Amino acid sequence: MAKRRLGGPALAAALALALVLAAGEAAACDRPQGWTGGARIAGALWTAWWRPEPAPIPVGEHFSVRFHLCGPPVDRVAVRGRMPDHRHGMNYRPAVTLHGPSGTAEGLMFHMPGRWQLILDVRGAAGRETLTAETVPE
Repeated sequence: MAKRRLGGPALAAALALALVLAAGEAAACDRPQGWTGGARIAGALWTAWWRPEPAPIPVGEHFSVRFHLCGPPVDRVAVRGRMPDHRHGMNYRPAVTLHGPSGTAEGLMFHMPGRWQLILDVRGAAGRETLTAETVPE
C-alpha cells in the first residue's frame, strides 16, 4: 500500500481548517473557572481573559496581570502598557511567566493617571496577534 503525503493544496486546506477551528475555540472562550472580575479581549486567533492584581490598578505602584488564553497553542507572550494620548509606554518591562495557556506578568507600573492600554503580544505556530485592552488606573 502506497503512503500518501500531505502537501500542496491538501496541506493548505488542512492548515486553513486548523486555523478556523482554533479561531472558533478562541471566540468561545469562557471566563476561567474560579476567576472573579477581569476583562476579556477577543482577537482573530486568540481570546484572552486578564485581571490585575491588585484591582483596581493603582497609579504609580507596581502591579501584576494574570491572563488566560484560548485558541491555538502559545509559544510566547509579551505584556506591555501604553498611554496612547501621550504616545508613550511604561518605564518598566514586566517579566512574563507562561504555564500553557495561562500566565502572569509581574512588574508593571502605570506611572501616571489617565487612559492606558494593556497590550498582550501573543505568538504561536498559528501566527502572531496583538490583543489590546483599555483601562484607567485609580
